[in-house]
Amino acid sequence: MMAEILIGASLAVSGFGILAPVRRDVPGWARVWLSFPIGAAVYLVVALSLIILTGTLTPEVALGLSAGLGVVGLVVAASTQRPGLADVKWGAYAVGVAVVTVIVARGLHLTRLTPDSLRYLLAANDLALPEAFEQVHRADLLLRQIGLPSLHTLSELTDRRYMASIAPLFGVSGLGLFTWLSWRLTQGSEARRRMWLVVGSVLFLGSTNRLVYDSFYINTHIQMAVFLLIAVAGSWLAVTTDKPGWAWPAGLALAATLLMRPEAPLVVAVVLVAVAASRARWAVRWAMTLPSVVVMTLWYGIALWQHANFGNRIALTAPVFGSLVAVFSATGVTIAGGWGRARSVVKHFDLIAIAGLALLVAGYGARTPDVVVVSIKATFRNLTYDGMWMLTWVAALGLLAVALLVQRVPDSRLWTVPILGFGLLYWLLPLLRDGAWRVGTGDSGNRILAHIIAVVVMFLVLAATNRRTEESVLVP
Repeated sequence: MMAEILIGASLAVSGFGILAPVRRDVPGWARVWLSFPIGAAVYLVVALSLIILTGTLTPEVALGLSAGLGVVGLVVAASTQRPGLADVKWGAYAVGVAVVTVIVARGLHLTRLTPDSLRYLLAANDLALPEAFEQVHRADLLLRQIGLPSLHTLSELTDRRYMASIAPLFGVSGLGLFTWLSWRLTQGSEARRRMWLVVGSVLFLGSTNRLVYDSFYINTHIQMAVFLLIAVAGSWLAVTTDKPGWAWPAGLALAATLLMRPEAPLVVAVVLVAVAASRARWAVRWAMTLPSVVVMTLWYGIALWQHANFGNRIALTAPVFGSLVAVFSATGVTIAGGWGRARSVVKHFDLIAIAGLALLVAGYGARTPDVVVVSIKATFRNLTYDGMWMLTWVAALGLLAVALLVQRVPDSRLWTVPILGFGLLYWLLPLLRDGAWRVGTGDSGNRILAHIIAVVVMFLVLAATNRRTEESVLVP
């Protein structure tokens, strides 16, 4: 257990240190809950770089380099802004949360495994072998990616073949961040209403059956849910509060999703076009795009292009090439939006992208209507009973429909475009793969709904506050 405790603490130190230079923009409690997910994102980029450079993943080296980058961040922050006792306190809290979570996760033995989990763990073992990309099954490189396997390769340093604490650490961090966001972003509301909003939303999210399960399940769903919450909320905060430091954890989280799921590039592109169309400053645009460009170049442009099945096929529908085009195009539009002459066009690009996705769904749906019909029936059954959502989405979708019509959230398209885009992608994905969603908790269509639920509920909280003012709601 001690080795796993040290791993969790090291990743928390890495994330806390990376966030130190932006501590004026990102308050202490926010950095506490962001520390582990951002530390994990840094580790993933380091692990990918090592595999490409050396051909294998040496977990102790990747962990040491990640922690070292955190220390560098602390040094840089100390050289520009004198640290105080408060910073030591927040760092201790971040490490403390990680340590306690690891101890509880290991002690309770609540890890959940399925055949999919075993595929990820097999890939985790392969990554530590010489010529890692040659060891991993070529189809799994694209379907499973190497994000989760890279994290579980850390089990080479422990007495188990998997990391029991990875999913719980993401679950605790995500719920903590959601709680902090809901509390701070409802400032200005009447006290009793604020308390009901915060308590109700946290209980609603924290008791969601699928999220609770995913917090102990060896798969990529809780990681995607937390990274997307950080990316969407962070980009909105960077723009709305004029605190560009929030864009750095948001950009890192967005880039980390590219190593988690095969559909992640399309999700990243949707989030980026929302940023592109916003009034984001140059600093925000660069921070949101640069990490994704680095990861796409290394992972899709170098690794998958050479090693994945059909990786070098040049077609917009080819997973690797099409993903490269989607992310790099969205990046180009995001950067272009910083120029005054282009802004008048780019500010509508998010709506154009949503309309384009809708047309794709309609076009592909007309070609294979049977896939649409089966997917609709399966989704209805999953959301109402078979998917074990316990009516979570029935309630959320009803509230969301109202919120989209009456909300008065400033810069709201930074929330609504990713939500609507994800909804359209949900219906597009089975059409692209020529396989309808199925009934049951284990179907991928049912499971990926966990990725966006925290973003949806957070938007509902913001919509309920009914604020138009753009004053800073975050006070460090």
